[in-house]
Amino acid sequence: MLGGGRGPAVPRDGGGRARYRRGVTRLVLLHGRDSGDVDPDDVERRWLAALAAGLDAVGSDVRPTDDDATFVHYGAMLDAFTGGTPTPPVTTHAERADGYLPLLAGLDAAGARFVLAVAREVLAGVGGDVPAAPVTPAAGGVVGDALAVALASALAAIDRWVPGLSGAVVLVLARDVHTYLHDPDARAAVEAGVLAALPDDEPAVVVAHSLGAVVAFQVLRSRAAVGRDVPLLVTLGAPLAIAAVRDAVAAVAPLAWPAPVDRWVAVRDPRDLLAPQDLTPETFPLDPPGPGIENVHVRNTALLRHAAATVRDDRPAGYAATPEVAELLLAAGVFPPSTPAG
Repeated sequence: MLGGGRGPAVPRDGGGRARYRRGVTRLVLLHGRDSGDVDPDDVERRWLAALAAGLDAVGSDVRPTDDDATFVHYGAMLDAFTGGTPTPPVTTHAERADGYLPLLAGLDAAGARFVLAVAREVLAGVGGDVPAAPVTPAAGGVVGDALAVALASALAAIDRWVPGLSGAVVLVLARDVHTYLHDPDARAAVEAGVLAALPDDEPAVVVAHSLGAVVAFQVLRSRAAVGRDVPLLVTLGAPLAIAAVRDAVAAVAPLAWPAPVDRWVAVRDPRDLLAPQDLTPETFPLDPPGPGIENVHVRNTALLRHAAATVRDDRPAGYAATPEVAELLLAAGVFPPSTPAG
C-alpha cells in the first residue's frame, strides 16, 4: 500500500520484515503496470493464487500466503506522476485514431515520442509496415498536432491489426516506463519501496513482471543495492528487449549485470508482444555480462499472454501460474519441499 500519493512505494508487509514461517529465502514480488487503480490487497491475492496454481501443477502442496512474500505495490503512486494523462482501461479498443486523441492529453513531446517508438516496434513485430488508421483532428483543445496524430494512429493500428493486444495496453505500459525512467522523483519513490523490501542481512528472491522488471533491474544495478543478496531474479514478460525501452534504461546508466544477483531467469511467452524477444547479448547487452541471462519460454494462458496474475475461466492464469516459475522458486528455497501424502 502507498502512503501520501507521491510518497515512496511501501511493501505490503507494512514496511517491516516479512514473517516467514516455512521458506528459507525471502520472496519479493513486483507487479506490472495494470495495477495502479486496483486495491493492493486484491493484486496480492491474485499473485498468491497464481503462484499456488503453479505449485499445484508441479505437485507441491505448498500454498503461499501473505506471510510468505513481500509485495511491493507502486502503481497508485506512479499514477500521481503521469501528468494528468487519463489512464484507459486495458480493454479499450479504438480502431479509429480519433478515439485515442483524448487519452494523450498530458503527455509531453518526449513521452509521446517514446510511446510512438514502442508502438511502432510492436507493429513491426507483426509484419512490418501496418497502415495507420485515418484520423480527424479533434476539437475543443484536445492535443491534435502531428506527433499526437501519429501516435494515435499507431495505437489504433495496434487495435486493428495486432491480434491479442490493444493500443491501450501499449499506451499505459510505455507511458509509465517513460515516466519511471525520466522523472527522478517518480524513480526515487518507486525504488525506495523496493529497497525497503530487500533485506540487507539475508537472501531474497525477486520476481518482477513487465514494468516491474525494468524497476527490478534499475534498483539491483544501483549503488543503493550493493550488499544485498539476490540468489535469483525472475523477470516475467520483461519489455527490456524493446529497443526504445532498452535505450532509455541505458540512458539512465550503462547496462551492466546487477551485482547482487547470482542468477537471472527471463521468463516469457513467445506470443507476448510486449516481451517480443529473449534477453540476449544482442538484444540486451550487459557489460560486464555476469553469468548471462537464462531465457525460459512458457505458455501464458492469460488473454493477452502478458499478465502475471489474473483469472481466466474461473482459474488463476498468467506468468506466475506457470509450472516453470513454481519450479524456479522451489529450487531457490523460497518454499520447502512438499509434504508426502498420507
